[in-house]
Amino acid sequence: MLLFVLVPLFAQAADTLRFQSAAFGTERRVIIHTPDFFRVASPEVRMPVFIVLDGQHEWFIEPLLNDIRYLQYTHDVPQAITVVVPHADRVAECAQKSETSDPLPLLRMLTEELPGLLEPYHPGDYRVLIGHSFTASFALYAKQRAPDAFDAVIALSPLHRVQHVLPALADQLKDRPNDDVLLAIGGAHAFKDGGHYARFMDTWTAMPAERGRMILTEYPSAGHTSIPIIAFPEKLATLFNDFSIRDSLAAVDAEYLLREEPPPPADLMAQIDGSLGFRGTRLPWELAEINGLASRLWASDKKEHVLAIYRRGAELYPGDYSMHWSLGEVLLVQDRSAGMAALRKAQVLLDSEPMSDVDRKGVKAEIEGLLK
Repeated sequence: MLLFVLVPLFAQAADTLRFQSAAFGTERRVIIHTPDFFRVASPEVRMPVFIVLDGQHEWFIEPLLNDIRYLQYTHDVPQAITVVVPHADRVAECAQKSETSDPLPLLRMLTEELPGLLEPYHPGDYRVLIGHSFTASFALYAKQRAPDAFDAVIALSPLHRVQHVLPALADQLKDRPNDDVLLAIGGAHAFKDGGHYARFMDTWTAMPAERGRMILTEYPSAGHTSIPIIAFPEKLATLFNDFSIRDSLAAVDAEYLLREEPPPPADLMAQIDGSLGFRGTRLPWELAEINGLASRLWASDKKEHVLAIYRRGAELYPGDYSMHWSLGEVLLVQDRSAGMAALRKAQVLLDSEPMSDVDRKGVKAEIEGLLK
């Protein structure tokens, strides 16, 4: 089976969207990062959304974006639409006054204006809000004030009004079993996260034991400004642990042969569809998962299963030349005209694929060899 897919490592596209914000009464901007395969996916592929606050701080945002990309590459985290939100004045924008005051303009922007901006990107239903320090406190407030707008929060060393927000959130989470609030605090030493540690822990230890899916992790080696680098990748991977192990169908042995007979193709596809559930929503079937499962089945000569997989893959990713290439190769055995049509489709898509001329020439030669 052809698995020769040429994709630049960590390839991403970024769009800067400027818009007139009714919430702020002024122009604002957000930066939308999409994975490479976004451009080849059908509207059916609706990816989760990661919203990262503090986008005006390069020292903060660049490590987090790199963490996301690498954990996606290792399949610990799903491909996602990542929204970076810069602030004009992070303290003024994030400083909630009380639980009953009017929603902050930033919360209104994220809940009322951002969804419309994202719709052309086909966002999924799962949304994660991420912040550090003051924006971490805002993220907790946002989850408490608008519980349906965010499914998970990663809050790195929050402090502002945590004594009010955390108990209210814990009570809220008892009735929301699919929601996650992941907290991180650095070391207690004054040269670490000591400015936040004691006051935060006073609130945490006074809270009731029942906290839903609210989890705190201490990082004694982390300082206040280093905790995003130290804690964030672990928190994000923890959040998506169930996703990272879902590609477990058709297990193989050391010789890459199936350990047991797979169910009929239709039943296997139903199992795949059932495996895409996550926290009450769905995460799309990714290109790497499609190719991986097809490869394991092909090695044991399960061509009907492979055919079903690549047919579905071509529906989900109609702009991906490799899906049509693989589908065409499988089809050639039983329906030569359909196989050749798929291969010609791959040739057309290959012309617009971002790759070097040398690589493109090599792939074209492979496809032309099959056509002959």
